[in-house]
Amino acid sequence: MPNWITLADSRDLPPGESLAVVHEKESIALFNVNGDVFATSNCCPHAAGPLFQGFIEHGRVVCPWHAWSFPLSPDDPPNDGLRRYRVRVDNGAIQVLIDE
Repeated sequence: MPNWITLADSRDLPPGESLAVVHEKESIALFNVNGDVFATSNCCPHAAGPLFQGFIEHGRVVCPWHAWSFPLSPDDPPNDGLRRYRVRVDNGAIQVLIDE
């Protein structure tokens, strides 16, 4: 059953910033791109680089270790091994949809 999980407060993620949080042993990267929040696995599927330390370019996160890039949007994601999450901000709480 799908479940919305609060991971952070929106005050902790201003526009242009990213952060990593842990939910049930999984590190999740949060990105604020011009006020839109995106969430992906924090582990690059190529070489396990910390994606929250990467940079955003044209709606993609670029891995800081080997410059592989991945679309942030969970809509029609490619089969590239990166997990993406649906995100909502509810009363300042950044929440992701976890399928259990």
